[in-house]
Amino acid sequence: MMRMIRAFIKALQMTIRGETITPSHYQPLEMWIDDGLQTLATIFITADAQGLPLEKRQQLKLKIDGHMTSLEQSLQMVRHNWLNEYPKLIQLDDPYTMMVIQSSNMNDQYRVSRFAIADELASDEVKQALETLNQHLMNLPTIERPDNTTAT
Repeated sequence: MMRMIRAFIKALQMTIRGETITPSHYQPLEMWIDDGLQTLATIFITADAQGLPLEKRQQLKLKIDGHMTSLEQSLQMVRHNWLNEYPKLIQLDDPYTMMVIQSSNMNDQYRVSRFAIADELASDEVKQALETLNQHLMNLPTIERPDNTTAT
């Protein structure tokens, strides 16, 4: 119990000072994630406005790498990685962090790129929004580790 109280006090002190437990060399990656989340939100808004609500995004499927994958599932995988997986990897901060992020990001980018050019997707506005996300995924920042070892 005392350990939890000390952790809470430490977290509160850091918050008051404006500090985070994220290593500073990952700030470009965190900004990239934030920008990506905004792009993702735009896709959902655009899709809804263009007659492609959640149910239709779940029904719109492509065979990617031998598996049927829906547009909604693909977008939610990107979102999950940005909100859950990448922050955990950033906290881990080992020499392989960026390699794992890069690999996962390549998978996300490939799925998004396939939907961006899919004939099954009738809306040019949604295709353009997906292409914007695709370009964002292709621009994963390079992170230099403080020990002068490149981590990309």
